[in-house]
This record gives sequence, structure tokens and C-alpha cells, in this order.
Amino acid sequence: MNHPDIESLREQLINHDLYTSMKTGDDLRRFMETHVFAVWDFMSLLKALQRNLTCVDLPWMPKGDPEIRQLINEIVLGEESDIDADGVIMSHFEMYLLAMQEINCDLSPIRSFMALIQSGMPINQALIESNAPKGAQHFVNHTFSIIDSGAIHSIAGVFTYGREDLIPGMFLSIIDALHKEGTFSAPRLKYYVQRHIDVDGDHHSHLAIRMVELLCDNDKKKEEAHKAVIEALQARIALWNSIIA
Repeated sequence: MNHPDIESLREQLINHDLYTSMKTGDDLRRFMETHVFAVWDFMSLLKALQRNLTCVDLPWMPKGDPEIRQLINEIVLGEESDIDADGVIMSHFEMYLLAMQEINCDLSPIRSFMALIQSGMPINQALIESNAPKGAQHFVNHTFSIIDSGAIHSIAGVFTYGREDLIPGMFLSIIDALHKEGTFSAPRLKYYVQRHIDVDGDHHSHLAIRMVELLCDNDKKKEEAHKAVIEALQARIALWNSIIA
């Protein structure tokens, strides 16, 4: 989905002021306290794909393209049941929470949010009741508007092109820079970011692109997916802007 509009937004994300604005451990803590909601809602985006593109019902029947099934199931395995720095099996979201805890982030909003949605509260209300950062509220609500649309080609487009895969490497540089100053150490966060890079290699990206090509099998779907990707990238830029603010 190479398009000037998408490439322009990706460039804005790659060169966003957020990265150079993080100078201290406090800056990184504020970032993580908002970004954790995006780490969480990524799994719902992935599970929407798994629900629609693989068989999760009984009785089981083969469903869809085998390569797409492999892609989705591989990513679910890597995201939901990976190995942390201590060799303990956990999801990447749980790794992120441990990394937040290690550098003394405030986990009360995300923990409250999780408890509220587990109790059955609608997501948009739980975001408000848990005092989630405003930027996170807008971002998560946007993600679920895509999921709730049921347009699997748009969901796949956002999953493939709307979740910026170049950002993790930038955060490794930020963590290293803070560590060199002698004022900050975040080994769990560094492991999380590096692990994210390692498990999301070229193989996954190539299959994800093929998934979008197979699902966008007419001009209408291509146009809808393109629009969804642009809106998702705009939502991520707005999230970054809110963290700076």
C-alpha cells in the first residue's frame, strides 16, 4: 500500500519531536503511562484478525488462506505467550507492565481500566472512569471504531501499515542515551523493545502485506483500507502530540 499520503504520515511519525523531547527518566515514564494503552489495544486488533481469518469456533473447519492463518497464529503466539528476560512465559503487554513497574511508572490508570472492562463496563466508559490520559482515550476509541466496523480488510490494513514498525529501534536509542548519562536504567524495557523487534521480522511483515493484498480484492476495499490506514496513522500522530503536550 505504497501511497504518498501514507508515506508522508509515516515520515511524520519517524521524525516526530517526541523522540528528541524525551530527555529524562520522568519523560520516559510519562510516555509509557500513555503508550501502555496502545500496547493493550494492539492485542484486540490482532484478535479481531484471528477471529475472522482463522477458525476459533467448534466444530473446527479449515478457514481462509493457510499462509494468513500461519501469520496470525505466529503473531498471536509471539505477542500472547512470549518469554521475558527471566525466562517466564507472558504476553508482551505483561512484559510492558513489568517494565513500567521497574522504572516506577504510575500503573493505577491501566490497572483500573483493565478491572473495569473485566467487570463488563464498556471500553469508552472505562477509559473515562480510570482517568486514562486523554490522548490514550482518543486512540483506543479510534482503534475500536475500526474493530467494530467489522471490515476485515480495513482492520488488516491498519494492523499492517498503521502500527509503525520503525519506532521500536528509535526507543532503543533513547533508552541507551538515558543509560549513558548514568541517571536511568531500564533493562526490562530494553528487553521488551528488543524482543518486539526480534519477533516482528521481515517474515511477518511480508506475510502481513500479502494478507492485505488478498483481502483487498477490489477497488472499493482498497479505498476503504487506504482510508483506514491514513486515519490510524493520524491517530498515532495525535497520540504522540498529546504526550508532548
